[in-house]
Amino acid sequence: MDTVLSLQVFRQIVESGTFTAAADKMDMSVAMVSKHVRHLEARVGAQLLHRTSRRVSLSAAGQLYYDRCSELLNTLEETEGEIRGALRNPQGTLRITAPTWFGNRSFARIVADYRRLYPKVKVDLVLSDDQVDLVEEGLDLALRISLGLDANVPARRIATLDFCVVGSHAYFAEHGLPGRVEDLMKHQLVAYAYEAPNALGFPLPEAGCRSNNTTLMTHLVAQGAGLAIMPRLSITDLPNWQETYRLVLPEAKLPQPTLYAVTHQRRRLSARITTFLDYLAENFSESAN
Repeated sequence: MDTVLSLQVFRQIVESGTFTAAADKMDMSVAMVSKHVRHLEARVGAQLLHRTSRRVSLSAAGQLYYDRCSELLNTLEETEGEIRGALRNPQGTLRITAPTWFGNRSFARIVADYRRLYPKVKVDLVLSDDQVDLVEEGLDLALRISLGLDANVPARRIATLDFCVVGSHAYFAEHGLPGRVEDLMKHQLVAYAYEAPNALGFPLPEAGCRSNNTTLMTHLVAQGAGLAIMPRLSITDLPNWQETYRLVLPEAKLPQPTLYAVTHQRRRLSARITTFLDYLAENFSESAN
């Protein structure tokens, strides 16, 4: 049998979850899908899949085989794609994770415009403020904000982010405006759950509300729950933001972390990843400033 095709079938089974779904995707019978799996299991001398009436799962050997064969197939497909001019016309699915506040108009515009340039690339976005494992989640890259990454982390710098002190008009009407940084101790605070104490270099009150979700934080601020220190873009990109929010203490020395794109430990990135990172770096800097 064609081993490369068997590898493609095996990968499709894992990604689809069932033999039937994989058969539909590959345009072949379920019996033929099973035959390809038996061919691979005979080659490696181990069971690759546990199959039930509803779903399949990977054995320990199957997980290793899936990880390696996926890399091999990706390399093969990218090489064939380059021969067909894929560097000029990247294709495939780009899987990205990013913080929740990337669910904003500016980032949406960047993704939509990128797809207009490269319509053969499909973009899957997972928004989460938790750091996820790229390999375990099957992702190509992660957008992460940090004051500095470990030198061993494969990453590309995208832009420097401005942070701001923000509150709602309703909150300030009740509690007044802080005139200086020291006045923050007299106010209510909405804080990010993973923020280290005294990370900003000046004292802050104990948070009345704390969340690991920056989108929820913007809503809490809008409802008058307190002040927050957040990425400026997470506020100024909201529709008619000035009707609800007010930025204060522009003289405060707030952190300016960097937005990084973290990738896999690979020697060479695919065309769809490199073109997206180039486009993001060029256009996100304009949105953030």
